[in-house]
Amino acid sequence: MRSMGRGFKSFRRHPLSNLIVVLLLFVCLTFSLSMLVVKLAADTQIENVKTRVGNYAEVRVSSDYLMAVYKKELEKGPAGRTREARSLSKEEEVKERAKFHLPEELADAFSRQNHILTFDKVLNAGIIVSGATNSKLEPLAQWATDEELKRQNIEGLTTKNLGNLFMFEGNTNGASASDFLTGNKKLIKGSFFTYQDYLDKKPLVIVEKAMAEDSELKVGDKVEADIIGGSGKDSKMELEVAGIYETVEAERQDTSGGMGSFNPAGNKFFAPLSVVQELSGMPGYVELGSYYFDNVDNTEALNKAFSQKIGDGNKYELTTDWMDYEKISDPLQKVGKTSVIGLAGALGACALIILLAMAIIIVSGRTRELGVLKALGATNRQVIVQYAVEVICICLVAVILATGATVLISQSMGNWLLSGSVQKTIGGEQTKRAYSGDYVADRKLYKEGGLYSAAAPSNQATNLNVVYQGGLLLYGILILFGISLLGMAVPVIWITRLRPARVLSME
Repeated sequence: MRSMGRGFKSFRRHPLSNLIVVLLLFVCLTFSLSMLVVKLAADTQIENVKTRVGNYAEVRVSSDYLMAVYKKELEKGPAGRTREARSLSKEEEVKERAKFHLPEELADAFSRQNHILTFDKVLNAGIIVSGATNSKLEPLAQWATDEELKRQNIEGLTTKNLGNLFMFEGNTNGASASDFLTGNKKLIKGSFFTYQDYLDKKPLVIVEKAMAEDSELKVGDKVEADIIGGSGKDSKMELEVAGIYETVEAERQDTSGGMGSFNPAGNKFFAPLSVVQELSGMPGYVELGSYYFDNVDNTEALNKAFSQKIGDGNKYELTTDWMDYEKISDPLQKVGKTSVIGLAGALGACALIILLAMAIIIVSGRTRELGVLKALGATNRQVIVQYAVEVICICLVAVILATGATVLISQSMGNWLLSGSVQKTIGGEQTKRAYSGDYVADRKLYKEGGLYSAAAPSNQATNLNVVYQGGLLLYGILILFGISLLGMAVPVIWITRLRPARVLSME
């Protein structure tokens, strides 16, 4: 106890020299702890991102297959395509329309793979609806021609009924439609159709607010839709309005200026998948299978399962939102690596400072004091304890000050490191490719809001949320323990080799 008391008194008797050491350690420890906090925040945020981004996948007809079919169709020419269309039987006609679609049993089969949490099936189709007006398309009828409208591959579409054409999106549950999940649209009246409605093929639709007002429709009213390929009494289907929604974000507009790519999405109908399949004459087919899996780390496992069980040459592809995950996680990973380097450098500086302080300020300047203590009978252990207490007091003050400063500057430090990483990532993102194939700009993931709606911003700013945690004090204590042991290396060697007679003889 006396040795500890002498160590504490010695700490108070040399304020200037100790202050210098404390300040040097304070700067290095503040930087060390800041780097440590930033590293922990980056790692935590990456793990959180893994459960929200990068864990979405789609199975659909591949872009390579689409391009191959498109080139083959061009080679036939307009006359050849017309002759071929006239010679098709009813079954062949359905098969021809389905060449760009996915068999529903394949979508169901992939949903049974490990790691898949939830899945949906989606089908979009242009359908003519009697008694409802598409305000976005009706004005175009005066400039369109029947020849142009034939290229839309919608049976019965003419300039006379162009204003009655609507885009139908079918899935297994209205509430899980991408536009509603992403917040692009919200239900304001009525209710969503359910999974049971999909199984029962219940003829329900959810309509857009402005369109409902223009057509004087309300919840419970009914509209009549044409069935593609139908005839007689099977050529029409009566649909009941189950709900009304409004668009929150502006729809993606067509910038081509022509009729070749019109956008009726502003007045889109949402209906059970089974209903849209019947309306479009595509029973047993979907546009894509939509899947959420547990973690981005399992992307490779799902790609392998797809290749083994679903892949059919290059006809189908598995696409993921890996690029979105990469854009968000890459800056965070760079920040984590940079902070580790900074942490190592700062801890090295702390070790050097405490070693030099012990060698120059504390030990070398007190050789006579050590000699007198040992001459009076103090053992090596007692002298070492005295200096250990002094080293601990110096380090403890520095750690406490550094911990407080870290709370104040760590967020700014993290923002500074992240800003540089984000700039580098954005600068090089144009050269990157999608994880599961070449990037196809026009094929938006369903997760982003569907084929005909605004895609989610792909360049969202990544924010690093540096949260001060109680565990930081524990890390500070561990660092204190480490540098205290290093600081005692010089005194231990010096004290054990010091001879009192030799010191006193030098006086």
